[in-house]
Amino acid sequence: MSLDLLDLLKGHPELVLFLLLTVAYLIGNIKIGSFDIGAPPGMLIAGLIFGHLGLRIFPGVETIGLFLFLYAVAFQAGPAFFSVVLPEGNKYVSLALIATVTGFALTWICAVIFKFELGVAPGLLAGSLTSPAGVAAALEAARDKFASGGTNIPLETISSNISVTYALTYLVGDVLVILLARSLPGWLRFNLKTQAQLAAQEKHITEEEGAGKRNWALTLRAYQLQNPDMVGKTVADIEEMTECSILRYKRGYGLIDFNPETNLQIGDRLAIWGMVEQQDLIDRIFGTEVADVELLGQKIVNAEVTITNPKVAGQTLEQLGITTNYACYLSRLSRAGVSLAINPALVIERGDLLTISGPQSRLDKLSDNIGYVERDVHSTDLVTFASGVVMGFLIGQIQIKIGDISIGLGTAGGLLFVGILLGYLRSIHPTFGRVPPATLWIFKQLGLLFFLAGVGVEAGHGVAQAMSSLGPIVLLCSVVISTLPVLVSYWYGRYFLKMNPALLLGAVTGAVTCTPAMAAVSADAESSIPTIGYAGTYAFSTIFMAIACNLITGIYLQ
Repeated sequence: MSLDLLDLLKGHPELVLFLLLTVAYLIGNIKIGSFDIGAPPGMLIAGLIFGHLGLRIFPGVETIGLFLFLYAVAFQAGPAFFSVVLPEGNKYVSLALIATVTGFALTWICAVIFKFELGVAPGLLAGSLTSPAGVAAALEAARDKFASGGTNIPLETISSNISVTYALTYLVGDVLVILLARSLPGWLRFNLKTQAQLAAQEKHITEEEGAGKRNWALTLRAYQLQNPDMVGKTVADIEEMTECSILRYKRGYGLIDFNPETNLQIGDRLAIWGMVEQQDLIDRIFGTEVADVELLGQKIVNAEVTITNPKVAGQTLEQLGITTNYACYLSRLSRAGVSLAINPALVIERGDLLTISGPQSRLDKLSDNIGYVERDVHSTDLVTFASGVVMGFLIGQIQIKIGDISIGLGTAGGLLFVGILLGYLRSIHPTFGRVPPATLWIFKQLGLLFFLAGVGVEAGHGVAQAMSSLGPIVLLCSVVISTLPVLVSYWYGRYFLKMNPALLLGAVTGAVTCTPAMAAVSADAESSIPTIGYAGTYAFSTIFMAIACNLITGIYLQ
């Protein structure tokens, strides 16, 4: 019995989709120098190959993927979106706007000079600036224009040109932005690590070597004091020496009330809660560990707490006193989906998500003071999530006519708008819209890959012809459109906004929506500073690119 694998795949598009996911991750794990290619470029490469072989996936998979991706990105960015606008949003908005406008202008110039076929210009703009939202807006604008009778060119031709151009130039843009972002420190002769440290000081963040990489394994132990050298020491002295917290105190046969000034005596028993790495030190101080049920009978819990109290926002972690005041420990802090290094002087913002461990009673008191604790961390409010997607779609259909040109958010813009709005509202009233971080990651990652699978496979059907005709010219234009917005926005940020280079590099990678470049810059800086800049511009650029690609599609389909 013989099995024709190609015929089997042609008859089972569902199998093609899962095979694409497998191949995309295999390609994405390939290292070029010190960075991975990444799954999204891997999916485009796999899609081009599969499409060229005549394979297809289910119609509509890319649309569902796009809805999941855009809404999840916006929902995650919502809490930080408005908090960024107020303090220094003008910087991030202007950087995102300059990168988008520069890319738009360069694309328009290239289209005029080389007289591209319909659909090539929006695909070139979206791909060169690595924007899934941009290509989605372009494809939607083309469908709307065709449905309204605004063009006589077959929709399949326009959509194919958009998809093929986007697939080819996305790969170019992704690689070039990574290389450029990593090369700028050497070209401009500044030390990225030093600048990251300076930015950390300016933002009151102390980033020491290995910051955020501490062993956060925690333990609750009971000890009986036998070391005479510790007699007379206070509870505060012990907590300072061990960097741990004393939860209960037993003298004789019963628990006693204690305070930081309580003096230790031989035979006293204490329940000590803290990091495992302090265990050897505690053993030396006390000498004997005991199995005392009365001391150890406390419920230790882990919780995710969302900062909602406006009085707390703007304080540093040290001022918050999570450990000193509440005997709890912070193991992770994320802002708009970006994990930040944990430092005592890190300024927290409304919507920040803190992962905290501690005694139930202490953690309840902490959460009452700073925000909202997630009780059911595994459930997802699919009602809010799904209805948000529906609202975003409906808002995207609203259009305003200016002369012969219709302007609207489009589906991409509508999803982004509603996602950001609901994400922000949840940060204020976190009793609805629960989406665990892992679930949100799945929605984003799988949604993006489903979308790129559809775009890549569709582009693969015409990639050979495109490469032989417009390919070289389009790729050359993409080199210019990918690099100049990065250079222009960096120059503007450095010499007009006077931004720190490390923070600015992160913001610039967000301005061209290139996540791998941000990861590469952060790795080179050995700091979380670039991620702060990236989080500031990414959401703005996603919206601006959706509008720009919608606009340039409408212009060339008149």
